[in-house]
Amino acid sequence: MKIINNIFYENQWKKSLSKKFFSRKSLINKKKFFYPEVNRDDIQRVILSAKSGLKINKEINLSERQKFIYQIYEKILKNYRILARLETLETGKNILDAQKEIIHSAKIWLYASKSLGSENYKTVLSKHHKAIVNFEPVGIVALIIPWNFPFVVMSERLPFILAAGNSVIIKPSEYASQSLFYLMNIIKKIKYPVGVVNLITGSGPRTGQLLIGNKDINMISFTGSTQVGKKIMKVASNQIKRLSLELGGKNSFIVLKDANINKTINIIIDSFTGNAGQSCVSTSRLFVDNKIKKLLIKKLLEKLNKINNFKKLYGLVSTKKQLDTIRNILKKNQNLKKKLIFGSIDLKKSNFIKPIIFCDLPEKNIINKKELFGPILSINSFDEINDAVNKTNSSKYGLSAVVCGKNKRNNIKVASQLNAGRIWINESVKVNFPSLPIGGYKESGLNRESGTEGLRTYSEIKSVIIKN
Repeated sequence: MKIINNIFYENQWKKSLSKKFFSRKSLINKKKFFYPEVNRDDIQRVILSAKSGLKINKEINLSERQKFIYQIYEKILKNYRILARLETLETGKNILDAQKEIIHSAKIWLYASKSLGSENYKTVLSKHHKAIVNFEPVGIVALIIPWNFPFVVMSERLPFILAAGNSVIIKPSEYASQSLFYLMNIIKKIKYPVGVVNLITGSGPRTGQLLIGNKDINMISFTGSTQVGKKIMKVASNQIKRLSLELGGKNSFIVLKDANINKTINIIIDSFTGNAGQSCVSTSRLFVDNKIKKLLIKKLLEKLNKINNFKKLYGLVSTKKQLDTIRNILKKNQNLKKKLIFGSIDLKKSNFIKPIIFCDLPEKNIINKKELFGPILSINSFDEINDAVNKTNSSKYGLSAVVCGKNKRNNIKVASQLNAGRIWINESVKVNFPSLPIGGYKESGLNRESGTEGLRTYSEIKSVIIKN
């Protein structure tokens, strides 16, 4: 079955001027999706739409913007099953997980509609001076979305972009676009101001380059690999475009000697297998206190061996490119089969990968250094907590971490020493809240999304000094 899509601007679905398409086949059924391969002329038309939308959205007060955002929340919640199904078709993720993700996304829209007030304020500077500080829109934002969590990532950004008064051009991943197409139908149905929200498609890096390199784009919001993030920074530097980047991670899970082992095991499994390990916050390095290492590994393997259907539990690897990347890494480590304690290095020609666990790999091994984006875990031990902290912080990344232990004060102390933007204590990385800012240290990104920080990220701040 063929499904042919168009691009969205001026609150309408319109055919691409290029008349070229690329296709993606569903991982779940026989559906084949065709998307326009937009060209420079398409992008110019979409930018004209976004310029018009920016003028309108700048003039709308915050309360009106919030009403529109609330309407989107209502429609997302009402249609969460449809949206979740669309996500699974292209990503191959577990349907129940997809439903939870859409519901969580709806909560972000609800938070943005109800909790965000104007950041503007007045202040007295001296006997003769006062000031007004205004938060104003950045302008036209290019919002580039990844394939692993398309609707969640979009929802962590778009309501805040809109609330701040900007217009936006969304570029979904070529591997997962359907749920965002459905959102455009919601935008159209509620009669969102014309031109504020726009969407284009294209395969490969060319479309993104045409978009972010355009002089009329004021800000780029990108979620994806650190390698691509660095290239975007170079392009942005030519015109000093504003940036928000959530990039790669090589995330650690630290198990202290007083941890509740049974509860910790469940958190470990959730945190490295969720979405088939295709999450930037997945924990792929486990550091466990030597005193409990043997017991934890024994119980972890017992638990994993009792799981009958991993495929149903956490879904598929979403793209052939990602599957090939994982295969190549494992092939390079054929000589380390003795270090393998669960799963297999020899992968079948399938988008499903059973969890893979290594133990006591050399510190400099690629599996301990590279973001794997698959259900692969490397276990190492420590005698002193400082050793685990130092090895965690030695990574060039700083996106997330998990700490498990019973002593609350000690847990918080360890968390305070870790260079990471998001840290869970005695909880899985699957658990998130709309009010909290998210983002990374070091090469894991710039700026913060969601929470009140989300509004600031997409705002220019103007100080006006007034003499009495």
